[in-house]
Amino acid sequence: MSINDDASKMGPQGTQVFEVDEINKMVAKEIVDSQSENADMPALIGISSDVVGTQYILRKDKVEIGRRPSSDIVLTESSVSSMHAQVIQSEGEWKVLNLLSSNGTFVNGEKVINQVLKPGDMIAFAGSEFVFALVEDDEIEEESSASNKLIPIVIGGVVIVGAFLWFLLN
Repeated sequence: MSINDDASKMGPQGTQVFEVDEINKMVAKEIVDSQSENADMPALIGISSDVVGTQYILRKDKVEIGRRPSSDIVLTESSVSSMHAQVIQSEGEWKVLNLLSSNGTFVNGEKVINQVLKPGDMIAFAGSEFVFALVEDDEIEEESSASNKLIPIVIGGVVIVGAFLWFLLN
């Protein structure tokens, strides 16, 4: 929806009024549009108020979602079932599977049982909404840069210990 699509939604001074679903669709589009070409890790990015901004990188081939504390992704929204859904990788595709939840799993507003996911798809586990996206795996870079930061500290420690021993022995 563009800003000029529906003049009936204009308020005083041209204020635009949007439905929550319209805002979520715009957010999902922005997330997909902002993905870099290096993005290769599948993730669920929260867009509803209970999970907004939360990013879950899907590092396993089977990720369980629900209210149960042992779930891979624990959602506290009361309408989410204890074992609500799974996101799985199968034959190179990511799919969401509803686990007979009470309030359903939805992809792009349609109730689903088993659905292949594409970047930009909006997934709702009852009242908790996410965008399926590909993101860069920053953790690998963080681990290597953290170990690179330790090198000068280790070298400095060795030099200090060496100087101290030289001083004691001379």
